[in-house]
Amino acid sequence: MARLLFLGASVSQLPAIRYAKSRGDWVVACDGDPEAVAFALCDATEVVSFADVDAVTAVAERHQVDGILAVCTDRAVVPAAQVAERLGLPGISPAVARAMSHKPTMRSRLASAGVSQPAFSVLREGRLHAVWSSFPAVVKPADSGGQRGLSLVRDADEIDAAAQAAFTMSQTREAMLEEFVDGLELNTLFAVRDGEPTLLIASDRLRPSGVGFGVGWIHSFPSSATLAQLESVRSTAAAAIRALGMTDGIAFPQLIVDGDRTVVVEVAARIAAGQMADLLRHATGIEIYEIAIRQALGEPVTDRIVEAEATRPVAIRFLTAAPGPLPVGKVVAIHGLDDVRTAPGVLDAGVYFGPGTVIEPVKVDADRRGYVIATAGTAPLALERAEAAARLLRLELEPPPRRGRRCSVRRAVMPAVVVGLLAVSALAFAVTERAKLRTALVAGTRVDKTFSPVCGCTQDVAHVAFRLVRHTSVDVGIVNASGHLVRMLRRLPDPTHMLVRVAWNGLESNGELARSGVFYPEVILPAFHRTLRLPSPIKVDTDAPRILFARAWLHSDRLTVRYRVSEPSHAVLMLNGRRVEFTRFEPLAGTLSLRVHGRPAAALGAVDLAGNRAELLALNDEGRPGSRPSSQA
Repeated sequence: MARLLFLGASVSQLPAIRYAKSRGDWVVACDGDPEAVAFALCDATEVVSFADVDAVTAVAERHQVDGILAVCTDRAVVPAAQVAERLGLPGISPAVARAMSHKPTMRSRLASAGVSQPAFSVLREGRLHAVWSSFPAVVKPADSGGQRGLSLVRDADEIDAAAQAAFTMSQTREAMLEEFVDGLELNTLFAVRDGEPTLLIASDRLRPSGVGFGVGWIHSFPSSATLAQLESVRSTAAAAIRALGMTDGIAFPQLIVDGDRTVVVEVAARIAAGQMADLLRHATGIEIYEIAIRQALGEPVTDRIVEAEATRPVAIRFLTAAPGPLPVGKVVAIHGLDDVRTAPGVLDAGVYFGPGTVIEPVKVDADRRGYVIATAGTAPLALERAEAAARLLRLELEPPPRRGRRCSVRRAVMPAVVVGLLAVSALAFAVTERAKLRTALVAGTRVDKTFSPVCGCTQDVAHVAFRLVRHTSVDVGIVNASGHLVRMLRRLPDPTHMLVRVAWNGLESNGELARSGVFYPEVILPAFHRTLRLPSPIKVDTDAPRILFARAWLHSDRLTVRYRVSEPSHAVLMLNGRRVEFTRFEPLAGTLSLRVHGRPAAALGAVDLAGNRAELLALNDEGRPGSRPSSQA
């Protein structure tokens, strides 16, 4: 079991942490937010800003971690490199981390290496002095992300105001003034091993017009670029990675193709946010979190891990306000998410918001409020399916306040006034109470979908987390599909935080283990006389998968194993007692192939979605099933 330290536990780090837990790794996370959503999945949590390198180093030493990961945020890249260097752990050097997160340094190195990029000038607070004649142009912070502080300027008179806005988003109080290149923008992901960048994916990044022109609101694979343009993208991005000094790690170059010209927009030393890991997985079968974790641990990343199993067209449509499908306003309730997820071609869909969120027009990446991932025979058809599914989401918004009309009141006798006041008071009380019943009281729900209380693994409990819109007492329980209460998890008479987190170990109130089946979290709010059943089911699965068939062939230096299991499961291959393979997907049948030395002792296991493990099945030298060892996969 590896011990991993994640810098950040926000919604961006949640999928990576969830994947690490599925591997069986032990996870600790640092985040300055005591209510960070991914804390609920971690084995240990530290309320520490990951920008505080001394504090993070102390956390890493205290928990004796084997690897450090900065996922989906540029701000964590340099601290992660500095802590890894202090402790002698694998990782990129602080110099490379700075070159790939500080845009003036990046531009300087790319220019020295002759890598194609937009014309640029560095702006510093107090001394702009930029001589610029090519418009429109782009102004952005030197060390920020998420399109914060990004502006499109159309003449020299707009540069100063745009620069001031960018300075506020920069820790170094610097900004970049860059040539605006109007062409096809592509996102790429590379796995860099021993100085050699391997392209994992290249996809189109489409952007809206207007203030949010920099926000990628559609990802589409395969790219619409020509083969010659794609080769130019690959070679230019690889040259940029080498120029910035990365020898091992994940690189995220963004490029623009304008006719025969290919320019590097920027290169990040991290896994990209914005569901890019999902796009890669659904389009190619490559699991980038596995690559990142292995590199953080100093483990080899084989060719098989970075090669596509197959490819298929995939599109991601982010849920945004106009010109996207979401209305502008304060959300009261969300309807139709299940309809979105079951729409034709949809592979996955989710939202980043709940009741109480105010939806605003697109300006920065944070205005992307959810996503729909779809597939079809071609990339344009996949996008059509994603957009059609996105329109199935329905938001109930808080009505805008109505202005009352002025009226004059004539003098009346006192009894009439008293009666009128009482009537108005009664009506106001009724309206207030009705509003209380209509107002959403719970938001940001996160519930583990499947678990096994008998697996003896990290999935032996189901976590339930949500936020209270108001401070109030709350009870949390578990009900079965018939609505009968089977366990009261915790009574919270006066929560001190708006975030409520509980865990269910699968036991009923009488101490007996719940039978396999579907259950639901139930939230009881006594002060409001309301009981809310959360719409997220929890599946209890206590049955271990069975290996129905397994056979291996050893030919020269390559071992091939074919297998079939009784339910969707990850296959686990052990060689000489060491796990060497844990499949990314959970098919009912599959084939494993890898290079080996000599005749290793091979055994096959399986782990289902709930964490239940099949007993290891030993394979003899001829590849036929042998005796079952007593250890577990």
